[in-house]
Amino acid sequence: MPPPITSRTPRIDYEQRIAPRPILRVLWQKMLHQWARVCIPPGWRNALYRAMGVTVGGGVFIGLETWLDDQFPELIVIEDEVVISFRVTVVVHDDARRMDAILPGQREGTVAPVFLRRGCYLGAGCLILPGVTVGERAVVGAGAVVTRDVPPGKVVVGVPARVTRDIGPIG
Repeated sequence: MPPPITSRTPRIDYEQRIAPRPILRVLWQKMLHQWARVCIPPGWRNALYRAMGVTVGGGVFIGLETWLDDQFPELIVIEDEVVISFRVTVVVHDDARRMDAILPGQREGTVAPVFLRRGCYLGAGCLILPGVTVGERAVVGAGAVVTRDVPPGKVVVGVPARVTRDIGPIG
């Protein structure tokens, strides 16, 4: 099932109008997430993430201690044959507001879906931020902070992540 939004949306609109949910549902998602992060059998781990609301395709591997946003898991789409190494973080919401003052017109935070396209690889400890699409067969290096879309078949590394090379043909 595709996410209910396709681009960055004010969090308050999403929570109240587009996808309201009872607090018990949020608590259940958070419990499932804690179990999934430490579950040893990969198939069970995928099942727990699916139960949270994450779209998980076939042949997907999600490493231990991975943090998939448990506040809005329905905004994460993981296509077939994706590999997510351990301790990866995927975030679909932010709280981009000032913490030292309340000012008229300040942002209240946003939500945006994350798409992990078929066959991509996320290296250990990388961070994928809201609104990012990691393209088909793309590789995200360990520890990278991905702030923009990753084109298909490219390797990105660094903070912030930058394209360093092409994957090349399959063969």
